Amino acid sequence: MGKLGGEMKALAKHCGGSHKTVNDRIHIVQRFDHHLRALNVHIQRVAQIKVRHIESYIHERLAQGIGKRTLQNEMASLRAVLQQAGRKQVAEHEWLTNKSLGLAGASRSGTRQAITPEHYHHVLETARMKDPGLAAALELARLMGLRSQEAVQSVQSLKTWKQAIERSDTRLTVVFGTKGGRPRETVILDTIAVRKALDNALAIAESRHGRLIDKPDLKSAMDYWHNQAARIGLTGAYSPHSLRYA
Repeated sequence: MGKLGGEMKALAKHCGGSHKTVNDRIHIVQRFDHHLRALNVHIQRVAQIKVRHIESYIHERLAQGIGKRTLQNEMASLRAVLQQAGRKQVAEHEWLTNKSLGLAGASRSGTRQAITPEHYHHVLETARMKDPGLAAALELARLMGLRSQEAVQSVQSLKTWKQAIERSDTRLTVVFGTKGGRPRETVILDTIAVRKALDNALAIAESRHGRLIDKPDLKSAMDYWHNQAARIGLTGAYSPHSLRYA
């Protein structure tokens, strides 16, 4: 990482927010830095960033098929970093509004749809053959309506959830990987299926030194989750998020 990337990363941290928000912001500024370097744009400081550099980045992302809602979030991160660096004039430039960049009109409701039972079973069987731990996390995501990071970090709650099931609780508390770091509750729709999935996940975790996704840290585990999910057919409208709507 060059001087620009290092400065942007530090500023991204100083903008504040939850651990996940800060982490996402860091990834965005690093992607922006890589974009400039790929174009041979040699700037060393945030003070040298121009409006056209950001326009170029967003146009490239649009050409890659990235959704407008995602790019609105990316622009919010870039604006926050520019504001943090005292570049208010660039951050609030009329050419960098969502409307000017062609990002207006995106709905917060998203374009995801519930995965069909047939597609889910195909994906699950493929995952079981490739990686039982990944399959166990996918199954929990489907049965409990977990987000991707919640599913990856679910191993930390398996025993607690199992105890809750044994107490005949009708809700389970999700603590790890939640949006904004806020614990939330999920309703148990099929107690027998959830109990079976938890038993399976616990057995796999026990054989993997306490892990479902056998990676050394959260970042590599999340990268693995997204890469493998795409390979087994969880892409487009049927992204891993579609498991939540089933």
